[in-house]
Amino acid sequence: MKTRIALLSVFLAATLQATSFSTLPAAMKQVLPAGQKTFKAKLVVDAAQAKALNSFGHGDFLEDDEFDVFYTKDASGKVSGVAVHLSEYLVRWKSSHSWVVGLTPDGRLTGVAVVELSDKYAAPLADAAFLKQFAGKTPTQVGYGKGMDAVAGASESCQLLSSSLQRAAWIATHTPTP
Repeated sequence: MKTRIALLSVFLAATLQATSFSTLPAAMKQVLPAGQKTFKAKLVVDAAQAKALNSFGHGDFLEDDEFDVFYTKDASGKVSGVAVHLSEYLVRWKSSHSWVVGLTPDGRLTGVAVVELSDKYAAPLADAAFLKQFAGKTPTQVGYGKGMDAVAGASESCQLLSSSLQRAAWIATHTPTP
């Protein structure tokens, strides 16, 4: 009996350390327009671009880092939605955050979908009640401490998300979409 309880405790602790919330395809469906074909582009940043991404805060990006950018086109062939997949790391807490940020062609957020959070204290960032605050706003309107309802106990994760929203908008505008 003690062995079962010990194994269950270890399993639960490991599960809490890296919790997946959505698959990448499901996350994209949450933030991109429905019923349109999805295309993929890749942005490989140079040193100056990595520096620009780091300027938003909490960044450790380097030259040659790659970002997957997904987009949809409407019937006339114009880009109708963009989704940027970001995986970021908080060094102090040794935790990773992976999310998909959706944007309209004019830079407004369509939503944020959480793919994975490795820090159990950041788990409330995946709650629908928290995520619904972003749709329709620009990334600069929902900065940490300015327009974002933060989660108690996850302030650094909220700051990272705030930086990620700005990075996603920057990446979306700097990725060529044929």
